[in-house]
Formats: sequence, C-alpha cells, structure tokens
Amino acid sequence: MATYAPDIPQTMKAVHWTKVGNPAHILTLDENLPLPVPTGTNVLVKMHASSINPLDWKLMKGAFPRFLMPKVKTPGLDISGVVVCLGPNVGKSKKASVQTFTIGDRVMAMLDLSKPGALQDYTLALVVSAKVKKGDKVLINGASGGTGTVAVQIATALGASVVGVCSKTNADLVRRLGAEEVVDYNTIKVHEKYTNKDFDIIFDAVSNLECYANSGKLLKSTGHYIQITGPEDSLYSLVGGLHLGAQIVGRMLYSFLTRGPRFHLVSVSPNGEHLAAATHIMVRANAKTTIELTYSFDLRGVLGAVALSQSGHAKGKIGIIVPGHES
Repeated sequence: MATYAPDIPQTMKAVHWTKVGNPAHILTLDENLPLPVPTGTNVLVKMHASSINPLDWKLMKGAFPRFLMPKVKTPGLDISGVVVCLGPNVGKSKKASVQTFTIGDRVMAMLDLSKPGALQDYTLALVVSAKVKKGDKVLINGASGGTGTVAVQIATALGASVVGVCSKTNADLVRRLGAEEVVDYNTIKVHEKYTNKDFDIIFDAVSNLECYANSGKLLKSTGHYIQITGPEDSLYSLVGGLHLGAQIVGRMLYSFLTRGPRFHLVSVSPNGEHLAAATHIMVRANAKTTIELTYSFDLRGVLGAVALSQSGHAKGKIGIIVPGHES
C-alpha cells in the first residue's frame, strides 16, 4: 500500500492533449482529475516547476507514433518538486540504481515521454559518446538555447575551450556562460572561420545540415560529431522519418569506413545517475540555469510557453511555475 503525506487532495489539475495537431487547438485544462496512485518503486511528486521544450510541441504535431504514448498525454518532461507519496516497494529494491526516497524530499527528474508528463499538479517519477576532457576544443552549435547553454557550461567546467555558435543578440550571454569565442551565424559561416580541423568535438543542438556537410574542415580525424535532433521537416511523416534514418545510418557508416571523425545521434532518456553526475559538475562550476521567461501553470501560460519555444528564439529554458512556488 502506498504511503501518503498528510493533507493530500483527492484531485488535481492538468494540461493535456488527446489528438495530434496545432498546440493552440488541442491543449486543454482539466481541473478535476484524480491523483495518480504510485505503484512499485514509483513516487508521487507535487510539482513546483517544469518547462516547455521543443520536443513537447513536436510530439503534439505528430513527431512520435501516437500509439506509443498514453491516450491522454500531458506535456512536460522536466520536473522539480517534493515527494508526497511513496509506492509500496520504495526502499525494498536490491538494485543499486534504485534510490530510496522519503516523503518531503525535494527532487528533480526527467520523465519518460511514453508516460504522462509534468504539467499537472502531481506526477509520478520512476525510481529505478564522446568524453569531454581538459584541453579539448568544442564547437557548440545552438549555444544560446536550453540545451546549448547547459552544454557550454559543462564543457567549460570540464576544462574544454568552447566556441559557441548563436546570433549576435545572444553572444554576450554565451560568453558569460564560458565560451571563449562566439560566432554569429548571421554574418559568418563557422566553416569559413575555422578550416584547419581545429575541433575535438562538435555538439550540434539544432541539426544544421550545413554544419555537418562542412564538418571535415572543422573536426580532427579523431573527433566526434554529436547531433541531438533531426531537422524538423523530417519528423512528421513516414517518408521524412525514413529519410532521416537513412541519413543517420549513412553518416555513421561513412565515419566508420573512412576512419574519420565519429558521428553520434544522442537520444536522451531518463537516467538518474547521468542527471546526478551532470548536476554535480554544474554545482562545482557554480553554473547557472539560463531561463528566458517563466509562465504560470494554467492554459494561457502553457500556450504562451509553447509559442515562445516554437519561435526558435528563446535564450535558455522556458519555465512553468506552479503559483506559490515562484522562488
């Protein structure tokens, strides 16, 4: 039987969607849903804050097979909050990777996209490439975005020399985060500025085809090209998905046959150990989370956050804050 904190309500509110389409047309707010019941080694978390990422609205537009997600899908993969209920097997697992939590613990997590997301008052959290090193030179494409701002700080904290690619508007931000140099993609091509195979790693957070096409001028023969997403126009159709898959396999095969720089497509999935390691690096480096704007947890706020994310011009993360937890 699950163990609850006192004074837990019987219902909650959630923003969700049930069909693919324009986020402005499919997102709804339900203010009277029953609370999830934690089973096994799950815990129930009272949500204090979450965020909107590009993946959220790409899923709404059909970037992931609908049958692999819940019938009612709640956006939000990032969560921070407080544990208010323990599943019946919390603390009983013999697996070293399963942490023990107690009611009142403050936690953060990445949720599984095949499960309901974080934009609800209470949510369940499951309790169960290239190595950057000192002296490396790292090119980060999309350095001012939610992923890029974190990548700049982690690479810098690990002793790498970072070159960030972003617009002139965001150049000062990327420098403050630790980049030694910044390239404004609107005025200069990065492969024209660096032609001597200067880089050990390229971290491409925007899936720039031109960047990959010219990576031979940028990367050392022992280097690594890391891509975290596909071009948006390849995500919403079977033909586009097959083309992207063939493209990725081709890049991997080419890098293997030529014994040149290695190509990696990184697909992020929930991993508590990796999140803890990244957090420790950020703490040691006194790194800061870059937040463009925060929105209130209601339908209007979520739609505003989605619209800002879709614009492609947000600096860092876009937060969703539950009223009463603004700090």
